[in-house]
Amino acid sequence: MATEIRVLKNTDNTVFYPKTHLNAIEGLNVVTTSVSGLMEASDKTKLNGIEANAEKNNVTANDISNWNKKQDAILVSENGSNFKITVTNTGELKATRVE
Repeated sequence: MATEIRVLKNTDNTVFYPKTHLNAIEGLNVVTTSVSGLMEASDKTKLNGIEANAEKNNVTANDISNWNKKQDAILVSENGSNFKITVTNTGELKATRVE
């Protein structure tokens, strides 16, 4: 059975929408982790599991701070030798061979 949509109009032909309560609308409930409503109950459970200020990835502020402190990297040359690259306080790059 298709839903019939009716438009309500004032005497001056302006459209209006009556106020109602969610209990008056069949199938429209407040969502809980066990009862679907304005969203699926499984989505509500998922949302409840997200901590405040969480980011899309699992990177913490501590991880970012540690990454920002890193100043060296190991690069591999064409012949397979490993070199540790560091940056001095004056911005110079240093390469030290590592075994």
